[in-house]
Amino acid sequence: MRCDNMAILGINYTKLDVDAKNIPYENLSINTTPKIEAVNKTQINTGKNSIPILVVDFSFNSVFKPDIGSIILKGNVVFQPKDEEQSLSQWSKNKRMLPEEEVEIINYLFMKASPFALFLSEIFRLPPIISLPRMEMKKEDTTKKEKKKEKK
Repeated sequence: MRCDNMAILGINYTKLDVDAKNIPYENLSINTTPKIEAVNKTQINTGKNSIPILVVDFSFNSVFKPDIGSIILKGNVVFQPKDEEQSLSQWSKNKRMLPEEEVEIINYLFMKASPFALFLSEIFRLPPIISLPRMEMKKEDTTKKEKKKEKK
């Protein structure tokens, strides 16, 4: 993924923690929160040259209320910022990324981690962490079908 000021090179998962309790529930709410935990500098060696990159450690948590379970993903996003020193300086001072980088990383996490967490919710029989489209019959269609059956 590439935007004007940085290139996201990929995502790595380092920990998966799924807790599924087989209990009945009502009035379910799901809170999914990505969080940037740390930013570190490293480099990719390409023969004689090296490319400076940043590794952003993250957590991606989906918590169900009432407590019927949780999905916790941890990992890192590797990216090449426009100015790695400025990015690191911002993180060191405030424990926050530059706003434009933070937006890109969080959106990337939603794009990549949400489908993975959705898959895990299905495997562990938890409700989906995101709303999925659902088709329903209109009431008038049902009524029309019942009237057709009565005529026969």
